[in-house]
Amino acid sequence: MIAIPDPPPPSPFKTLESLLKLVIVESPSKAKTITKYLGKGFKVMASVGHIRDLPRKLGVDIENGFQEEYEIPAGKEKVVRELKAAAKEAEELILATDPDREGEAISWHLTQAIKPPKALPVKRVRFHEITPAGIQKAMAVPSQIDRHLVDAQRARRVLDRLVGYKVSQVLWDKVRRGLSAGRVQSVAVRLIVDREREIQAFQAVEFWVLQGRFRGGNPPPFTMRLARLGGQTLQVGNKETRRRVQDAAEAEKLRQQILQAPWKVTGLETKEKRKNPGAPFTTARLQQEAAQKLRFSVTRTMQVAQRLYEGVDFGQGPVGLITYMRTDSPRLAPEAIQAARDFAEQKYGKDYLPAKPRVFTGKAGAQEAHEAIRPTELARTPESLRGHLKPDEFRLYALIWRRTLASQMEAARFDETVVEAESALASGESASFEAKGEVERFPGWIAVYRADQDESKAEDIEDGADMAEELAEHVGLPALRLGESLKLEQLDAEQQFTKPPARFSEATLVKELEEDGIGRPSTYAAIIATIQDRDYVKKHEGRFKPTELGMVVTDLLVQGFHDLMDPKYTSGLEGRLDRIEEGELSFLKAMKDFYGPFEQALASAGQHMQNLKAGVATGEKCPKCGDRKKGAGTLLKRIGRNGLFLGCTNYTAEKDADKCDYTADLEKMEEPEDAPECPLCGATPMALRKGQWGPFWACTNYPACKGIRKADPKGIPIPADVPTGENCPTCGKAFVKRHGRYGEFVCCVDYPACKTVKKEILGVPCPKCGGDLSPRKTRFGKVFYGCTKYPKCDFTAWEKPVPRTCPKCKNPTMGEKQRKPRGKDPITVLICPNCKHEEPMG
Repeated sequence: MIAIPDPPPPSPFKTLESLLKLVIVESPSKAKTITKYLGKGFKVMASVGHIRDLPRKLGVDIENGFQEEYEIPAGKEKVVRELKAAAKEAEELILATDPDREGEAISWHLTQAIKPPKALPVKRVRFHEITPAGIQKAMAVPSQIDRHLVDAQRARRVLDRLVGYKVSQVLWDKVRRGLSAGRVQSVAVRLIVDREREIQAFQAVEFWVLQGRFRGGNPPPFTMRLARLGGQTLQVGNKETRRRVQDAAEAEKLRQQILQAPWKVTGLETKEKRKNPGAPFTTARLQQEAAQKLRFSVTRTMQVAQRLYEGVDFGQGPVGLITYMRTDSPRLAPEAIQAARDFAEQKYGKDYLPAKPRVFTGKAGAQEAHEAIRPTELARTPESLRGHLKPDEFRLYALIWRRTLASQMEAARFDETVVEAESALASGESASFEAKGEVERFPGWIAVYRADQDESKAEDIEDGADMAEELAEHVGLPALRLGESLKLEQLDAEQQFTKPPARFSEATLVKELEEDGIGRPSTYAAIIATIQDRDYVKKHEGRFKPTELGMVVTDLLVQGFHDLMDPKYTSGLEGRLDRIEEGELSFLKAMKDFYGPFEQALASAGQHMQNLKAGVATGEKCPKCGDRKKGAGTLLKRIGRNGLFLGCTNYTAEKDADKCDYTADLEKMEEPEDAPECPLCGATPMALRKGQWGPFWACTNYPACKGIRKADPKGIPIPADVPTGENCPTCGKAFVKRHGRYGEFVCCVDYPACKTVKKEILGVPCPKCGGDLSPRKTRFGKVFYGCTKYPKCDFTAWEKPVPRTCPKCKNPTMGEKQRKPRGKDPITVLICPNCKHEEPMG
């Protein structure tokens, strides 16, 4: 009999087949997409953004080499525990956070937070596009965490914290608590403030433009503008010249002389003009184009681009549609260039291809290892995705797709003809009219934008800020010949004025920040949001206007921190931070070089910066007590909880007889055209003021009359109480429709003395206590449904309860909800709150 040996004891180690490679990305949606492509053997988890950050306090040990004191933010402890547990079970850790400086730092923070076992291999991969090919390519060439990139991001974070924490503290001491300053945000506000002061100081200059309608031997008649007098160019627009027609008298005198002079063609030149396509999108350029052409805010652009990068589900799993959207390089990979050329040749023909591929390079300091923002697959045309993407996603994808394809196509060619007609006037001076005409000979890259007229408007074709003005100068010209006589049929003289510089829009502010080297494109959305949240700037007709608070704070910061507020200094500092990224400068050296002068500026500002809390002298006498022979008051600029105001120096006088309570708001809101009438004394118009709860209308006879009217956030008067025709069941008085902090409601006319409020009843019993349900609103205006017996019963629901029994679990109620399928009309469905069964509402 053959002896059979006992089976070996189970191994204390997991078999190779049971181990997984752990891949960590930032976004849960990206994790879902990558899981589909990697398949078995990989576990993909998300860090859900940053895993560690500086605490609310300073969090930087300046004396100990500027070491950071990081902590795990509240709410991230569970994520860290799950990542730690997964790392212990993994055979390999792959850090696949975003392929930029911030993503590199997040990978480093992950290693510090989850502390993987020493025996566990840790690799770094960078997904520039979320497609099967892109992921396969990245996984084939893993690397290690780039410490230079990490140190560059650490340096930016530490500098931002030092400036924000220390300078904000000065503002708290000198102005008021709650204000903030930032290394980049404060300079951005200064740009807006400086532009506003340019506008305020601007003096318009009058000039006149003369345009004549001429007829030659061939139709049609055409228009020419008087361009020169006595050989000197005449002023048009803001560009200064030696000569301009200054007023109506000079224009009319000149007009009469021109009408009497004979005219003929003295100059006729036709030359070819080429218009090259723009480079593929960098982050900053995409933000600008989306703002100009799609009317997207910078934040909206980046949110939509993030979704296109991370993956959109077409029914067979998510797929990334564009490459990584944070880049300062316009470079395209060779395979992307070839794909664009192949597509253009197939769709438009060989004539639409330049002889050599177009190669674009970025500015000095651009990360050329990155690519421009482009579609991951050019064959995935915008038209093929119509109905599969949300409207915002479709429009942004179409913008990126067209720009990428056009960048590799032939230049558009035009024949530009310049016509000149010159004659001697009675005054002895020569006068010269000029016109330009343009005829398209070959559309080139412009053909891409004409493929879909619904999605491509005329302005989408053009590149460059001056193109629209240039095209406006072009007119339709007839066939002309040199020396041909012209008949002047009509001559108009139009008064014009030079215009002040325009306020910054989001697009032009991003352009200015980029050109000045202030901040980085990935931070522009946060900068623009912050300066508005802090009430330093407001949007007025789509453009940024500084508030009085923004102007005062900027002036104080320029006074106390001149270097820090200098755009050139900020740009130079960005260059030094880039040197850390290149390994040319150490983290510690950069911090020490910055902090020495900064510490001196802090000390100086603490001593010499004006103190708005104590009041800043204006040099103006008080309108109420300034004419006193003794103890005349002067006005101080001060700040209160509702903003800046002027107050009398005698407000705090020791003797009651000398006190003066005069105040005046410095910052006035834009008043609507129809100002209301005071409900108490009938005075009109009332004045729009800003209070603790927002804008309101106050009687101009205050303090004699204390009448007020409520206003909405835009300052529009809210209607007075409207009787409903019903009586209060508690006191018998009338019910009225009234506006409160959370919107419109119906209550007793004596509210709040009588606290009876009429509530809309749904007719569905509360599932918790059997009481009535009624709609309510959160403080942010979102509707929810709650029990009328609150706070005794705390039942709430987001979906509107309806008396429909669930066919699956027999629950007596279901919730009404609207679904918005992509590319389709919204539909209403019913959802069971108990078992989540869903069915169409019929």
